[in-house]
Amino acid sequence: MSDHNIESHIKVYWNVFFTLLAFTALTVAVSYYDFGSIFWTLFVGLGIASIKGYLVSAYFMHLNSERKAIYYLLLLATLCLIVLMVIPMAWSASASSPNEGYAPYVQEDDDRGYVDKDYYHPSDEGH
Repeated sequence: MSDHNIESHIKVYWNVFFTLLAFTALTVAVSYYDFGSIFWTLFVGLGIASIKGYLVSAYFMHLNSERKAIYYLLLLATLCLIVLMVIPMAWSASASSPNEGYAPYVQEDDDRGYVDKDYYHPSDEGH
C-alpha cells in the first residue's frame, strides 16, 4: 500500500471522529431544550442518534461499500423500532377500561374477608 492511501483513510477517520464529537455536543445541547411534545423530542433525539450510528457503521465498521446490506439493516431496524413503539401504545389503549370505577378482583363482600378496608377505598379508584 502507498503512504498516500493510508493518510487519506486516517484523514477520513479523524473527520468522522470530529463530526461524532460535534453531534455528541449537539445531543447534550438539545437535551436541555423543551420541544413541547414527546413526538418532537423523540424525532430529534432519534434523528441525531441515527446520524451518529450511520457514521460509526459506515466508516469505522467499513460498511460504507456494503450498500445493499446497509439498506436492509436500516429497514430492519426501522421496522423493529416501529413495532417496539406500537406495542406499548396498543397495550395502553387496551388497558384503559370503558367501565370507570370498576376494580377487578376486589370483593365487596365483608363477610368473606377479601377486602382490606384500610387499603382499598372506593374513592381511590381514579388513582
